[in-house]
Amino acid sequence: MPKFAKIAPPNSLVLIVDASGGVVPASMSGSLIASTDSCIAVGCRSDVDGDTEFKLGQASEVDPGGQPVFLGRLRTPSLKVVLQTVTGQAILESSVTQRETTIRVWANDPVEPDQVIVGIG
Repeated sequence: MPKFAKIAPPNSLVLIVDASGGVVPASMSGSLIASTDSCIAVGCRSDVDGDTEFKLGQASEVDPGGQPVFLGRLRTPSLKVVLQTVTGQAILESSVTQRETTIRVWANDPVEPDQVIVGIG
């Protein structure tokens, strides 16, 4: 079942990582998303402009239609995916069944989305 949260993350950035952590990308390089094999950094609405709505769930349950802005693999050795702020505050989390998990991300704006959907699997 999908999980939802609405917050204004510091630095207008969230991280998708395994519960044991990950290596944060060195730079966003002007992109909405940057990743390593253990961390996916996703830009969102400027925190001074208000909240961003986040949804996390199985890709088949949360897919809004259309192409995701990110499709890749994430190392998940602890079998738990966590969406967290850059300060380490957990926003949403979900258990997974494999030590490497396919992640899809959809965003409603290519620069400053106020809706971000993370699909697992």
